Parts: sequence; C-alpha cells; structure tokens
Amino acid sequence: MNLIKKLQLHFFWLPSVLMIADAISKLLFSDFWGEYIHLNSQNNILWFGIVELCCALIYIFPLTMSIGFFLITCYWSASIGIGIHSQQNNIFSLVMLFSFLLSFHWRGVSIFAGNMFGKKK
Repeated sequence: MNLIKKLQLHFFWLPSVLMIADAISKLLFSDFWGEYIHLNSQNNILWFGIVELCCALIYIFPLTMSIGFFLITCYWSASIGIGIHSQQNNIFSLVMLFSFLLSFHWRGVSIFAGNMFGKKK
C-alpha cells in the first residue's frame, strides 16, 4: 500500500517528462512536425514547442502547479480540438490530458488551496 501511495505522489513526473520530450522534439525536428501536421511554416511548430515546454515547466513546481495544470489542460484540449477539426485521430493528446488529470488528482491538490492562489494557514 505504501508503494502505491509513493507512486501516486510521484506519478506527475511521467506525463511531465513525456510533455518535455515532445516539446524538445518539436524544437529540434520542426521540419518533420511541419510535414506531419501539414503546416507551411516550421516557425509555428517552434512556437508550439516553446509553449508546451513552458507549460510543463510551470506544472512541475508545487507553487505554480495549479496554473500549470490549467495551461496544460488548455493546451491538450486545443490539440484535441485541432485533431477533430482536421479529421486526424490523435490519441496521444487524449492520453496526455488524462494522465495530467490523474496525476493532479493523485497529488491531492485542490485547485485553489495550498498554492499561490489559496489562503495559507
């Protein structure tokens, strides 16, 4: 039981590392992602990578985790919406969104308690 609680407390590293790896791949291989997403400019892919990296880094720190969770939820939800609009079945966005929701729940963090938005005791 103690191992499960430790896993739940440290599970947030898994989706965070996956998101950082995805952002770095967008920064390093923007021409591949431009062809995959069918964008004319690789400059847009670089901005996607920068935004994704910033959101993941904001989420890692406990003080800014709530705002990072909000930003990540918006990012992956927009990715799902773009996938639906372009009629692509991108399951990675859905898996990432669900894993961040699960990790946020397992850490036992309320959205506005115990961080920069909540009242400190």
